[in-house]
Amino acid sequence: MKIDTMWRHIREAFKSIARNGWMTFAAVSAVSVTLLIFGIFLVVAFNINFMANELDKQVSIRAALSASASADDIDQLQEQIKQDSMVKSVEFVSKEEGLKVMKEQWGEDESKFLDGLEKDNPLPDTLVIHAVDPQKTAELKDKVIQYNLVDDADAGEGVTDRLLDVSALVRNVVLLFGVGIAVLAAFLISNTIKLTIFARRREIEIMRLVGASNWFIRWPFFFEGGLIGILGSIVPVTVTLLVYQGFIQILDADSAYGLIRLSPMWPLSMWVAGITTALGAVIGVWGSLISIRRFLKV
Repeated sequence: MKIDTMWRHIREAFKSIARNGWMTFAAVSAVSVTLLIFGIFLVVAFNINFMANELDKQVSIRAALSASASADDIDQLQEQIKQDSMVKSVEFVSKEEGLKVMKEQWGEDESKFLDGLEKDNPLPDTLVIHAVDPQKTAELKDKVIQYNLVDDADAGEGVTDRLLDVSALVRNVVLLFGVGIAVLAAFLISNTIKLTIFARRREIEIMRLVGASNWFIRWPFFFEGGLIGILGSIVPVTVTLLVYQGFIQILDADSAYGLIRLSPMWPLSMWVAGITTALGAVIGVWGSLISIRRFLKV
């Protein structure tokens, strides 16, 4: 298609939207309501995925090192473990740090029985290892325990398995529900656009009678459907993100000290705005494609 012709179709789409004001308003309103539901679902889905990722981060291997291991031995062991393609990160935790963390976890009152252990600390030095794929943590643990300087390795198998099962279940439910919402949105929006095109069937018939090709008739409706989808996404994206920002501020959910941790506003806002707008445009074009087909049959 020539650039001049494309601009002509875009101008016609804008003119048509302005000329059929009330019908456009009805279509944009219906698109907005549907995309508002989809936008709210997206925010919920991103936060569930965020929480599932936070669960995955809790899955790690704690490898207890031999008391005879020197600092150089430990450095070499860390480098060896890092070479494994299954390993995401390795962090050394000295026995002094381990005792300090244990006291913090138990609290001031409950940890009094640990007082005085600094001079004769019974805890081992440890390596905290995270797997690239949390689902393969148990497999990686079996490899880690084979190293000479590793006395024992613990991946908290029972808790780890439950965390991974919950994480996988949540992701599958979110995926299925998301596909269902997207299909429902497509159905509702395409039906709305069908009504706008049906109201203009005489205009299409006149264009055919004067010899316009089917594609020459289709293109302005494609652009119009896409524009209706984009216009219909502005309000739901704005409302959804403003309400979400309010929730974050009220709950202090983007702070490490908040009671509930939610997905940060950025990049969530970028994904919600991008996906919702793109979905509105694609469904608008698709609805136009389906709706105008019946008027172009020979």
